[in-house]
Amino acid sequence: LWNSVPDVELLELAQSEELLDQSVLEEQIDRMMEDPRFENGTRNFFDEMLHLYALDDITKDPFVYTHASPDLYASAKEETFRTIDYIIHNDMDFRELLTTQTTFVDRRLSTLYGIPAPISNGFGEVTLTEQTGRRGLLTQASMLNLHAHATASSPTLRGVFIRKTLLCQSVPPPPADVDTSIPEATDDAPTMRERLEQHFEDPSCAGCHKMMDLVGLGLENFDGIGQWRNLENNAPIDPSGNIDGTDFLNAWDMGKVVSEHRNLGPCLTDQVYSYALGHRMTDDEEPHQDWLVEHLFYNDWSFTSLVKTIALSEAFRSHGTHETQSNGG
Repeated sequence: LWNSVPDVELLELAQSEELLDQSVLEEQIDRMMEDPRFENGTRNFFDEMLHLYALDDITKDPFVYTHASPDLYASAKEETFRTIDYIIHNDMDFRELLTTQTTFVDRRLSTLYGIPAPISNGFGEVTLTEQTGRRGLLTQASMLNLHAHATASSPTLRGVFIRKTLLCQSVPPPPADVDTSIPEATDDAPTMRERLEQHFEDPSCAGCHKMMDLVGLGLENFDGIGQWRNLENNAPIDPSGNIDGTDFLNAWDMGKVVSEHRNLGPCLTDQVYSYALGHRMTDDEEPHQDWLVEHLFYNDWSFTSLVKTIALSEAFRSHGTHETQSNGG
C-alpha cells in the first residue's frame, strides 16, 4: 500500500496479533489508504505496469525531434502520474483513465500539446477539447514517447503495448527469418499505414501485424514524441482502425473502445493481484481472479476498492501458499 516499511502502529498491532482480527485489519487498510503515502504505493505499481521508469533513459534523434529533451520525458511521466492520482483520489471509474479530458501539464507539455499553459510554473489542471485530438492515457506524451522509435512513430509498438499491457493478450514474436524492417516512404506509399500494408500481404506477417498495427495506427496523428500532425510526407493520415471487431475513427474514439474491451477488467485485476502477491497468477488462482473481476464491476471500477479487497483476501494473507479463497473480502 505504501511501497515502504510498516509504521509503528502497524508493527505493534502485528506483534500483539490484533492484526489477525478482520475488523482491525480492515481499519488499518483504510488508515493506510487515507495516508499520503498510499500515493507512493500506487505510483510504484503504475511505474512498473506502464514501464514509466523507462522514460528516464529514453533517447530520440535530436535532428528529427528538435523538441525532445530529458525535461520533456520527466514532465511526461509526471503528467501520467498526476492523472492516475486524480482518478484514484476521486475514486472514479478506473476506465476513465482512457477517456478523461482532464490532465495536468506544465509549460513544457503545453507547448508540445499546442495549448495554453494553465499556470506559469509547475503543473496545472486543464480540460482537453476534441479539437486537440487528445484524451486519456493513450494520447499522453509518456505513452507516445515510450512506444515509438528514435526517429519515427511505431504503430506496431503502440499496438503491442495496448494488446499486452492493457488487455493482457499474447502477441507472438515474428518468425526468425522474417524481415521486420519497414520500407522507406515513397510517392506511392508516403504514410506509415501504406508502408505497413505491405506486411499485411505477406502471409507470415499478416496475422500478427493486423493484430498490432490496426490498433496502433489509431495513434498515427502523434509523431514519435507525441506532437500532433495531420500529414505525413505531405499525405493525410488515416487514424482509423479496429480492435477485435470494433471499429474506431481516431485516437479520441479508440480510447473509449479500449475502455470498453472485455479484457480490460481481468487484465487490471491480474496485474494488481500479481503485484500484491509477488508472483503471476496461477491456474489454481483463476477462480479468485474471476471473483475479483466481479467485485471490480460491482464496485463501479473503483481501484481503491480493488486494492482493499486484495489486501483483505485470504490469498494475500496466506504467505507461501496459493490460496483461492475469496471469503476474506
